[in-house]
Amino acid sequence: MSEQTFAAVQTPSSTPVRRPANGVWRQGWRRFARSRTGMLGLILVLLVVATAVVGPFVAPFDPQDQSAMIDPGAKAPPSWTHPLGTDRMGYDVASRVIYGAPTALAVGLGAMSIASLIGVLIGGVAGYRGGLADEVLMRFTDFFLVIPMFVVILAVVRLLGVAIVNTPFESVPYLNLGVIILLIGMFSWAPIARMTRAEFLRLKHQEFVEAARCIGATSADILFRHILPNALPSLVVIIALGIGGAVLAEAMIGFLGFGDPAAISWGQLLYFNYEALKVAPWASLSPGGAIFVTVLGFNLLADGLTDAFNPRAKS
Repeated sequence: MSEQTFAAVQTPSSTPVRRPANGVWRQGWRRFARSRTGMLGLILVLLVVATAVVGPFVAPFDPQDQSAMIDPGAKAPPSWTHPLGTDRMGYDVASRVIYGAPTALAVGLGAMSIASLIGVLIGGVAGYRGGLADEVLMRFTDFFLVIPMFVVILAVVRLLGVAIVNTPFESVPYLNLGVIILLIGMFSWAPIARMTRAEFLRLKHQEFVEAARCIGATSADILFRHILPNALPSLVVIIALGIGGAVLAEAMIGFLGFGDPAAISWGQLLYFNYEALKVAPWASLSPGGAIFVTVLGFNLLADGLTDAFNPRAKS
């Protein structure tokens, strides 16, 4: 045996283990680009993102400015001055819908960031360790799967909600936007954890993981450099679905009247204008359409990602 061959055998760690993650992403993007459903969802999501970023700079009115109210023009129909009409208070509906886009994206991305962090951590440990740790963590995950999120949110509103005076005789509690994001995130991680566990169980015995283990890679290195990058394609799909679900959950909280009044959201616009649905339907249909487009965009995006990264599921 030559010295070079002997050195290569004695120091196998000098040869990096090739991981298929980059190839999976490249092939997945090619299949995604051919998916009409996925591209339509991507266009809708980019439209919402562009509205959230650029919209506040081009909105015709400041939604919180009292000067934007036109007293004789409350519930005014759409016009050149107000493309989507005005609500029951006389505010410009188009401006308020535009300013609601950043709130929707902040809730969706913030809540799913929290859910992803918790879900990947618990599911990854359960799938990689197995045994008793897997059993305990999965039963803990099942507990969060069956908890009704909105019942818990209503209880938190009663316990931690800040009361604002609505009339001289009653007060209405509400939740801060940060608390809403935290609650949605804390009750949305269970599906991500189960998906992560399934992916880790599938990948931990693959050849490239066994090769990394043979050359002395640590458990953290195997988890974060070898298994997790290859599990991300499947996780991205469920996270994209979760973002749409988080946006819808925040809209439902706002529609129930528990949203943060300091943050303009589409759910609150529905809450303040649903009583005038017969008189001024544009004030309710506009934020409802914005919620529909946003949730539909993320759902179609998730469908396209499913076709891209799991082509067998389509067939």
